[in-house]
Amino acid sequence: MTNRKIISAVTMVVLVGLLVAGAWYGWQSISAPLPGGDDDPPQRRAGKARCDDGVALGDLVGSDDVTVSVFNAGSVSGLADQTLSELTARGFIRGDAGNAPTELETVQFVRVLAPTEGDPTAELVALQFGANTEIQEFSDKLGPGIDVVVGDSFAGLVEAPSEIKAKQAAPGC
Repeated sequence: MTNRKIISAVTMVVLVGLLVAGAWYGWQSISAPLPGGDDDPPQRRAGKARCDDGVALGDLVGSDDVTVSVFNAGSVSGLADQTLSELTARGFIRGDAGNAPTELETVQFVRVLAPTEGDPTAELVALQFGANTEIQEFSDKLGPGIDVVVGDSFAGLVEAPSEIKAKQAAPGC
């Protein structure tokens, strides 16, 4: 065999080896479970809220833990969706957007609806609208997560923290 034939044979073996390795790696990647799926073991960082377990006193509740749904109580078209997009840009998990039910059409500025009084997830959401934002205990769920109702006088989000320490326990995020 000549040198040229030996070099060609070695090159072909190396290329076939690379092809097989790439195919194996690709198959492993596409057949792996998705992150956050049921196959992932639950992990809890010390002091960090896990929404499926609820929030304990002193846990850090971050925007990435909280699902928010926004509903429009006014006549400004698209206000709920725009507000929800701004909240998701701050790290909150996107819930639903739509029109508020009739009993909430009196909201002029913004109101955060909480499942329980003092809910730390609702407090974090309310801070995004200002320190004096009204939090109302509201047992009816309008959408997934914390519900927010915005009215025609709503001016926009303010600078706010992306996480807070829970002052009380709550059922979940």
